[in-house]
Amino acid sequence: VVPLQNIVTSEEVMATGVLGEEEVQKMLIDLLPAEAQNAAELEATVRSPQFRQTLASLTNALQTENYNSIFANFSLDTAAGAASLARGNNVEAFLQAIEAQARAATENAAAAANSDASGSDATAEEKKE
Repeated sequence: VVPLQNIVTSEEVMATGVLGEEEVQKMLIDLLPAEAQNAAELEATVRSPQFRQTLASLTNALQTENYNSIFANFSLDTAAGAASLARGNNVEAFLQAIEAQARAATENAAAAANSDASGSDATAEEKKE
């Protein structure tokens, strides 16, 4: 089992550019303490030893019998990582469930955008008539 702190390193997070995405940044900044709710503090948090320690603690918690409660706390579906769970790799299962959740959210957002676009097209057509 590869520990989360070895997968989700500050360097990897920064290299993805995800913290530069406005929606992601806002969502994460809102989770910081009131006095630290800015982009610089978010980056400092990701680079901090406490971030690595938290990932290590999460890795350890995922390797216990309480992994189901962790999945539930993150609203993750264990079915997405069922094969990994069966092999005893709860960390991999956790990451697969996060990927599945992100994929579903992206697909839902795209469907909603398409629906909105279709609705505005219909409205434009109605105005022409």
